[in-house]
Amino acid sequence: MERNVYDILILGGGVAGITASVYAKRRNKKVAIIEEMLLGGQLASISEIENFPSYSRVSGFELMENFQKQAKSLNIEVISDTIKKVNFEGEVKSLQGSKAEYFAKSVIIATGLSYKKLGKGEEEFLGRGVSFCAVCDANFYKGKEVCVASKAGSGVHGALILADVAKKVYLLDSEDLTKYASVCPKKNIEIISFADIQKFEGKDVLEKVIYKEGKKKKALEISACFVELGKMPNTKMFEGVLDLDKNGYIKTNEIMETSISKVFACGDIRAGVLKQLVCACSDGAIAGQYA
Repeated sequence: MERNVYDILILGGGVAGITASVYAKRRNKKVAIIEEMLLGGQLASISEIENFPSYSRVSGFELMENFQKQAKSLNIEVISDTIKKVNFEGEVKSLQGSKAEYFAKSVIIATGLSYKKLGKGEEEFLGRGVSFCAVCDANFYKGKEVCVASKAGSGVHGALILADVAKKVYLLDSEDLTKYASVCPKKNIEIISFADIQKFEGKDVLEKVIYKEGKKKKALEISACFVELGKMPNTKMFEGVLDLDKNGYIKTNEIMETSISKVFACGDIRAGVLKQLVCACSDGAIAGQYA
């Protein structure tokens, strides 16, 4: 059976991936984006953007729609699938998905970042009281009491955002935030240091967070918990395949090529000093041009 080989396959339909597809398509290449969710990546989770060229202010959702329209206008193929395994050996690269196997002469990795999880069963209540993005979901809890799961201050920014709309914000940090508590600018934020979250409880929606403060087990009755532990690169399947830095980001050269010929990486997944939309566009343009 003859294989359907693309010129370029792009893993990930965020800003970097879409930009790469635009540049590749304009080179008259047979190109497709493989994305398990919607085109636009995490743009939909950004409420307001003020540093993207040509816009003094724009919502992430509006910008996402513009990217989608551009991809559609160029007839860029979008494949809905989840890639489980890759084989980058040889001239033709293969990508094994949940639905099918795909082949390409060049591959561009633009899989971005994902939210770090507590691993205490919080995903059971995802969308029903548990959120990984204070910026996205703060407005759903106006006048409510909420908490933020934090590590070494990772949740401080989220707590400050929530404090503007919530009645009370409990900042549960696994480390010592005593010094920050004395200078916290929001009076409706209560900081609990050395808090070890044990589990989440509720019937249909989240009702309680059970945690340990020292040796004492306590229950916090809240309407929502925002897990703000930071982000990590989605590079698990590339470990032992590509050269990664100590934090798991993919190393590339100036044309975004990785340690394997004809395999490129761009956007937040790539080792770099600045993770911004405009940088993702730049990376994507270079990868799309040289892949």
